[in-house]
Amino acid sequence: MPTLPLQHRIQLVTAPTAQPIDIADAKAHLRVEHSDDDVLIDNLIKTAIAFVDVKGALGKAMISQTWREWYAPNPTQIVVSLGPVQSVSAIKYYDANNTLQTDTLSNYLVLGTSTRTTVKPKSGYNWPTSFVRDDAIAIEYVIGYGSSQTDVPATIKQALLMLVSHYYENRENELIGTISKTMPFGFEDLINIERNHWYG
Repeated sequence: MPTLPLQHRIQLVTAPTAQPIDIADAKAHLRVEHSDDDVLIDNLIKTAIAFVDVKGALGKAMISQTWREWYAPNPTQIVVSLGPVQSVSAIKYYDANNTLQTDTLSNYLVLGTSTRTTVKPKSGYNWPTSFVRDDAIAIEYVIGYGSSQTDVPATIKQALLMLVSHYYENRENELIGTISKTMPFGFEDLINIERNHWYG
């Protein structure tokens, strides 16, 4: 049976409730003391986070967020694609009538580390009987370093600040909806300290 490509297999369920850096951090880094550019700087922070977080350069979540990942029926075991994993919160499936159901989470083992997490049924249990579709089973799981700014490694926050500074100083190129191919010096080195892999 064909399986969905990763970009179609994952779905954001609950977005982060905080940001790894805020406007005060960015303004201090930029040495901006006025409020004239606050809206601009806030937008640049959001752009930098989008460029780095989960689907971006880091390939991992920074602040806690919940994602749903879909799989074909009857897997042997599942290694989830995103991280760092904090917990598995639900296992869902489409039953024989093609109706979405929630399975009993305690019937499953969650093994491994935050960067490589495996989910499989406990001894004596099986994956639920599901409708034949390539998104028959879903794992919902929480990823990220933690729920607050202080949980994010300093190296990642510094890389974000460097990126915001780069966008701010080169706004003619950055504000037309494109990402410059020239990253600030040291950005990749800082991201590589924490990066396991590129998304996709």
